[in-house]
Amino acid sequence: MKCIKALIPKIILKALRPWYHGVLALMASYYFGQPSKEMTVIGITGTAGKSTTTQMLTYILNTAGKKCGFITTVSFSDGSREEINKHGLSMPGGVLLQKQLKAMVNNGCKFAVVECTSEGLAQNRHLGIDFDYALFTNLSPAHMQAHNGWENYKAAKGRLFSLLGISQTGVAKKTIVANLDDPEAEYFLAFPSAQKLGISFLKKQNSFCQKIYQAVDQQGGFSLEGEKFKVNLVGSFNHENALLAVATANSLGVSLQTAAKTLAEFKVMRGRMEPVENNLGVKIYVDYGCEPASFLAALKGASTLSPQRLIHVFGSTGGHRDVSKRFIFGDISAKFADHIIITNDDVYESDPEKIAKDIELGIKEAKSSQQLAVIYQIILDRRSAIAKALLIAQKDDLILITGKGSEQFLVLPGNKRISWDDREVVSELLSTMN
Repeated sequence: MKCIKALIPKIILKALRPWYHGVLALMASYYFGQPSKEMTVIGITGTAGKSTTTQMLTYILNTAGKKCGFITTVSFSDGSREEINKHGLSMPGGVLLQKQLKAMVNNGCKFAVVECTSEGLAQNRHLGIDFDYALFTNLSPAHMQAHNGWENYKAAKGRLFSLLGISQTGVAKKTIVANLDDPEAEYFLAFPSAQKLGISFLKKQNSFCQKIYQAVDQQGGFSLEGEKFKVNLVGSFNHENALLAVATANSLGVSLQTAAKTLAEFKVMRGRMEPVENNLGVKIYVDYGCEPASFLAALKGASTLSPQRLIHVFGSTGGHRDVSKRFIFGDISAKFADHIIITNDDVYESDPEKIAKDIELGIKEAKSSQQLAVIYQIILDRRSAIAKALLIAQKDDLILITGKGSEQFLVLPGNKRISWDDREVVSELLSTMN
């Protein structure tokens, strides 16, 4: 198969890919008995917050007695057991998607939450899934080179919402739930659907919405219609994710009181500002943060914890496919971190030294233009880079490691893939220091 693909020009291969994945997805849907028609299926898309919103919503629904499975970048759950996503795809191919939905049905799930990525939607991996809900988290530039620009990227996300107006099965009211505080919410709300709901912390109004969940942001959570919601995850951006999950669950029959009680029990999200216990007297967090929006959100979240110093370890995933964000990463990190260690992320076929130098240019420009005192160094071996961060960390410092999160692999130069887990690597290195 790889030999055949190598013979096809890339431009033709890119044009054929949506047809290939679309046909495969539709065939898989019928092969597995169209499992999505037997559940209420909720699709979640946006630049950041998809996985967290998915797992928050699933947790609320399951606790309320509405058995639910999910498919995310982080992991999969068929309603009976959860397993880490080791496939390297945030949104799996159509065959695996349909197989997982079928497993949910077999395990008695009445609800399924599916994380929908721009690449997965553009490649038609979603075809054959009868979505009942479409949720929008937020939108900011990401994968610009892969989608050939902003409008194509936004349109790819819009494919999820375009399905609601034509589907006739599932719940009585096909529903869009959108974050009104994002400037692009209007675009997604304009798609046809029977019901449209909004969430907002900024008292936003919208004529499309039958109901808007207006919340008041607070330290450690938010209040909504007289109920106080505690959010245990680091970063105020997680308040938006939580509100989106709460609003959706409420529209599906879960009371706000139940949702508030359940959300207070949701404590850790694997690979999303996930803390790593240690005896060094420092805070250590592992986060995905592979796009500028989530990268910035992680740094903002870390800075709110008021560390003595913020030590940031990161690279730039995507190799040659997304060069521009390397400079952006360097610029953003320099504005928050006190000590930066540039390292390898998934480099694929790119030159790791070139990636690091591009990040360095972003740091230098920020240092020069804003007179920042940040210290930085380049250690391309990721394990050595993390070890260095642990070595230089002092009491009350915070180490933030971004780029991989819960992913279970690392792509080295020449597309060599090895097993990898940032959190496990940190724990292993800590054990040698004790």
